[in-house]
Amino acid sequence: MRSLKYIFLFFWAFGPALYGQLPAYELQWGMPYRYREVQTQDILDLDSNAFYTYGSRYAILTANRWFFAKYDRKTSKQVWQSEIDQIIYQGDRTELISTHVVQGEFYIFLQSYNRQTDQKILLLQVLDTHGDPKELRVVERLDARRKYKGSFKVSFSQDRQKFMIFSNPDYSIRDNEKFSVAVYNLQLELLWAKDIELDILDRYFSLYRSDVTNAGDVYFIGKKTPERNKGERWVWGQSNEEFIVYRLSGKDDRVFEIDLGLDRVFVTNMGMELDFGNNTMAVAGFYSEQGYNQASMKGMFYTTLDQAEATVISTHLTPFSPEFLDEFMSTGRATRGAEIREDFVFRHFLHRPDGGAFVVAEDYEMQVVTTQTRNGTVTNYYYYYYDIIAFGISDKGQIEWSGHVPKRQFSKNDGGRASGYLPLVDGKQLHLIFNDHKANSKRFGIRRPVVMRNARTSNVVAVTITPEAEMLYTVLYNNSKDRVQTLPRRSASSELVQGEAVFYSFRKNKVQFGSLQRVNP
Repeated sequence: MRSLKYIFLFFWAFGPALYGQLPAYELQWGMPYRYREVQTQDILDLDSNAFYTYGSRYAILTANRWFFAKYDRKTSKQVWQSEIDQIIYQGDRTELISTHVVQGEFYIFLQSYNRQTDQKILLLQVLDTHGDPKELRVVERLDARRKYKGSFKVSFSQDRQKFMIFSNPDYSIRDNEKFSVAVYNLQLELLWAKDIELDILDRYFSLYRSDVTNAGDVYFIGKKTPERNKGERWVWGQSNEEFIVYRLSGKDDRVFEIDLGLDRVFVTNMGMELDFGNNTMAVAGFYSEQGYNQASMKGMFYTTLDQAEATVISTHLTPFSPEFLDEFMSTGRATRGAEIREDFVFRHFLHRPDGGAFVVAEDYEMQVVTTQTRNGTVTNYYYYYYDIIAFGISDKGQIEWSGHVPKRQFSKNDGGRASGYLPLVDGKQLHLIFNDHKANSKRFGIRRPVVMRNARTSNVVAVTITPEAEMLYTVLYNNSKDRVQTLPRRSASSELVQGEAVFYSFRKNKVQFGSLQRVNP
C-alpha cells in the first residue's frame, strides 16, 4: 500500500475553466433564484442532461408544502417545478420519508398514521418526467400503537430497477429482533417479501446498513452488543460491539449470516457496496487491535464477496504505513505502529469504472454545551469537520494507496452548513471539494491547516488524488470574490456521470447553482 505524495502545484481559476495536471473543466454559473420562490434545500441527483432538487416550507397557519424541480445541466435553468401541499390520506397528514430520482421521475415516499386502526401506512407518490403527479399508491402497512413507533426504510438497487422496504414494527426491547423486508419493481409489483425474526433480543441489536442488489437480494449489517440473557458480559478494553452481515433472498427462507473472517481484530467502522463487476460486492472498514473502547484505528480491511453465493472471495487487512501514521503522530510512535486516535466516520464507498473503489472517511465531531446563566440555560452546538482519509482499491480488492487530506472546518449553531466535502469520481482519480481557509493554499501538505470558520471568505478547493498516489491542491474560486457561499454537502455528484458535479450556493438571499463539467471528456 502506497501513501500519498503531495504535489505543491496551485492553480487559481481566473475564469470558467480550471487547468493544470487536471483535465480541463468549465464551471458554468446559472441565474440566481429567490429562495422563497424555489425553496430548494438539496440537490438530490443528476444525470447527463439535468439535475433534480427538493425543498420544503413549513407553516403554522397554512399547509406545509414540498417543492420538487428539474434543472438543465449546462445552463442550470429551471425546466419545471412542482409544488405539492402536504398530502392528506384518509384524513391523516403524511410525512415525507425519502425522495429518489429514477429515469427522470421523482419517487416520493410518504407515511401516515391512522389512530383508529393503529397502523402506519407507507405511500408512494410519483412525479413523471414533466412534474405531473401520478396516482397515489399504498405500498406497505405496519402495526404501531403510537405515531412514533415503527419505521420504514427505503433503498433502491444500483440500476434503480428495484427498491426495498425495510419495516421495523412496534416492538418491546424484551422481544427478539423482528422486521419485514419487501422488494418491488418500478411498477410497484411485489417480487418477494419476508417477515424475519432473529435469535437476538431487540435491546442488543440495531440495524446499521441495508441495501438491495440488482438481482433483488437484500444484504444488511447489524450491530450486536453482549447478550446478557445468554451469559455474555461487557469486557473492558474490548470491542463489545459486533458487526454481523446477513443476506436475504426471495429464493430462500433462511437468513444467511456471513462470516467475514475478522474474529482476531476489533472492527470500529464498516461500509458495504453492492454490484461491482462479475457479480461481486465489497465490505470495507477500519479495525483496531486495542479494542473499540480505545476509539483508535490500526488499519483498513477490504473484503470481496460473491453476491450470488454470499461467500467470501478475498479479505485484505492492511495496517497503516509509518508514512501515513506520521501525519497523525510523532515519528517515533508512527514507527512503532501506534494506532490513530481520531473520530473518523465512514462517509463514502464509491465505484470506479474499472471495478475498483474509493473509500472515504472524515474526522467529525459535534459537541453540545449547555451553560447555566442568570436568565436560564443556553445551549450551543459546535461542529468540527476535520481531516479526511481516503483509500484507492483495485478491482482485485487490494488497497493501492492511502491518503490523508488535512482539513479544518468549524462552525457553531448552524448544523455544519458549509462544512464537509463533496466527492467526485473521475476514472481512477478522486476529487474532494470543500471550503478551505485562504491561507491554506500555501500551507497544504506543509504546515498544520488554518481552521475555516467563515465560509463566506473561504476558498472552494479541490484536492485531487491521482492513480500515481499524488495529491494536487487546486483553488477553484473564492467565495468572497465570486460573492457566493458554496455548500458542499448540499451539492451533488454521481458515479454515473464521471467527473462532473453541481454546486449548491447562495448569493445573498438567492440560490445559485454552478455546473462543473469537463470541457473535453
